[in-house]
Amino acid sequence: MSFPVTETEGQLRYASSVKLDATGQGVLTFDPASARERWEVTSVIVSTNQAADAVVVPVATIAKNTTQVSELSQGNSSGASWSGNLDVFAGQVDISPADYLSVLFSPPPGSTAGQIAALAGVIAYATITGARFTRRG
Repeated sequence: MSFPVTETEGQLRYASSVKLDATGQGVLTFDPASARERWEVTSVIVSTNQAADAVVVPVATIAKNTTQVSELSQGNSSGASWSGNLDVFAGQVDISPADYLSVLFSPPPGSTAGQIAALAGVIAYATITGARFTRRG
């Protein structure tokens, strides 16, 4: 005998922050709370505590199941921004109960040692929004 499985939908909204390290990098991860939950992330809002006219701002990269920019592939990358200091990613990223979503902050390509040092200690923020689905069975 099988029982129908239904899902209840709710609003998804999580926020977090990270202090960039001496290499100008920081990672935020978000994951479903249980094996019965999945997410449809439709936006990721990123910002920093830097002034709007900061010369060097981190790049924010959205990824699934990785915490390293060096491990990104076409399969787990969902895009990057040239400005991690107030930008919004739009689109849908599906996160299953076995997945996690990462927001990776890193120095812009071609940064000098001085530019990377300027990012050390910057606070980076990310807010994810979308829909949360919980299975009931």
